[in-house]
Amino acid sequence: MEDFNFNSKEQMESVYAVKYDDCITESDFPGGSLPINRDNDQDVDWNMMKVDQSINKYRKSLESTLKNLSTVDAHDFIHQTFHKAKSSMENDNTSDIQKHYFRGIMQICYDKDKDLNQNSVTVL
Repeated sequence: MEDFNFNSKEQMESVYAVKYDDCITESDFPGGSLPINRDNDQDVDWNMMKVDQSINKYRKSLESTLKNLSTVDAHDFIHQTFHKAKSSMENDNTSDIQKHYFRGIMQICYDKDKDLNQNSVTVL
């Protein structure tokens, strides 16, 4: 029993280090930056508005899913979703409107990952 020290500070720090080391950053986005905020753009076409509605529905669905996961599982799920959207966006056959959708998904994942790492789990 002497070999086990469950209250070791070193052990706790390594757990937290993993949580923060692999977070999604702005440089993870294609082009190395966050998407441009188009909320105030008056010249948004109808198709983009429909895609934005789909992105908002996806946000609500993701938030609902994350509420049912542990913090670690939510973190993993967010990262997997981000990387799937990024891979889909970087596909040569992806249209501009699809790229807009995938960029929106990536933005949501970035925001949720940031929320998790600021310990504001209730914001999920």
